[in-house]
Amino acid sequence: MTFQSTLLITFMLLLASWFHPGSLSGYDRRAGNDAFVMSQIREQYLLLHEPALSPEAFFLGMLGYRSLVSRGLVRNDSLLTIIDFSLPSSADRFFVVNLRQSIVVCKSLVSHGRNSGELYARRFSNKIQSHQSALGFYITGEPYLGAQGYSLQLNGVDTGYNDLSRTRAIVIHGAGYATQDYISRYGRLGRSFGCPALPPAINADVINLIKYGSILFGYFPDPSYFRNSVVLQRLSEMTGNNLF
Repeated sequence: MTFQSTLLITFMLLLASWFHPGSLSGYDRRAGNDAFVMSQIREQYLLLHEPALSPEAFFLGMLGYRSLVSRGLVRNDSLLTIIDFSLPSSADRFFVVNLRQSIVVCKSLVSHGRNSGELYARRFSNKIQSHQSALGFYITGEPYLGAQGYSLQLNGVDTGYNDLSRTRAIVIHGAGYATQDYISRYGRLGRSFGCPALPPAINADVINLIKYGSILFGYFPDPSYFRNSVVLQRLSEMTGNNLF
């Protein structure tokens, strides 16, 4: 069995235990702490009442959230934004969660990079001029007026996956190709140079909501990312557990 296969099985067991907490009853060495953490995240997910947001994406997003908050990197710890790149660009896959109120306060279309794929994003990169989306955790920065209009800086904190976001000018901005009308005409959203572009009608409101130090997580079910993300691994070091 390959390492990636083992990793996927481990992840599926963790998720199974999340929905069926009793399945961890025979787990040894710190299993109680793992089960408690997963139970907390499970309860928070269920309170959202948002089936379009996958439990896997939320689970990993919350693990990263805990890691980043523990490091003092988060100025606005009430919000968690998740982009689920496993969904097609024709679906709402941009979710802003208010963790204090346990509600999804925004659900929207969002583009991916032109070299990541067409309807679905399948390829991701941290490289300059790759024109691909990048996975991992970001801390939102300052809004500004630029070539794409009102935009929001993103600071990638997952070394090797998105830490070149500022050099690549990966930002949130509005785009006419990120609308339902564009989908009606072409069957998918248009694509960016790697930026998560939002519908112009909501772009400013979203930026003003999540600006200045909240967490954004670009999710895709990539076992290599699960294993190598410095954000997720920092949480493992903090708890003494190898979650992945």
